[in-house]
Amino acid sequence: MALIRLWLFLFAIQAVFYVLLRIYVRSQQVERLERRWDARHPEQAGNSAARRAFIAKAMTGFNRSLRVRLTALVFVLPTLAVLVIIVLVNWQ
Repeated sequence: MALIRLWLFLFAIQAVFYVLLRIYVRSQQVERLERRWDARHPEQAGNSAARRAFIAKAMTGFNRSLRVRLTALVFVLPTLAVLVIIVLVNWQ
């Protein structure tokens, strides 16, 4: 029963970190695209419809990128670490 409680607690913490990391990575990409737009179109700097369309179009492929997929390691690595620790502690 304690192992199930530990797993649920770990999963809840991992989910919070995953959401925060996903928001951070997405905001960094949007910021990068905004800087790219401003560099290419200095006369249209600022919030415009064309800029928003450019960012929306560029972000469609971002959800399938490697960077976003690597954020899923937030779930895998701590779980593996806890399992290895449990096995090593209980190995007799």
